[in-house]
Amino acid sequence: MGAMAGSRSSLWLLWVAYVALLVLDAFALAGLLPTRADTWYDAEASVVQLVLGLVALVVGVGTFALRETLVLRDLRSGALDPNTAGGFMRTRRMLFALWSLCLVIAGFGNVLAWGAARPIAAAPFLVAAAVLLVLHAPRGWLFARPAG
Repeated sequence: MGAMAGSRSSLWLLWVAYVALLVLDAFALAGLLPTRADTWYDAEASVVQLVLGLVALVVGVGTFALRETLVLRDLRSGALDPNTAGGFMRTRRMLFALWSLCLVIAGFGNVLAWGAARPIAAAPFLVAAAVLLVLHAPRGWLFARPAG
């Protein structure tokens, strides 16, 4: 059990690394966004924002569907024990996938900010990515034995 507890703390360290990447992304957008001579018109930026927003919404909802299908359903049924080496690896892979999708959502904001040459345009995407990272943090209930 002690080895698994150490592994869970390593998950938190990796989660913090993902959060740090998101924070660095926000600061990089604010200070390092290259200027463009041919920025998108407001109408173009609005269309891109709508499309990327819809895709980000699908990806965000998809993270919950993936979490359910990849781990939680088997966890609740007792088919998966995340305290075993195999169960922990499966849970870790699922968390990595979810966290990476959160950063993809932030990347959509980067595309919008770059095209519109306005760093603030990425803010809704960065906030959504941050909220999803918090919701998909490696909480203890993921490693609790199912009742029954």
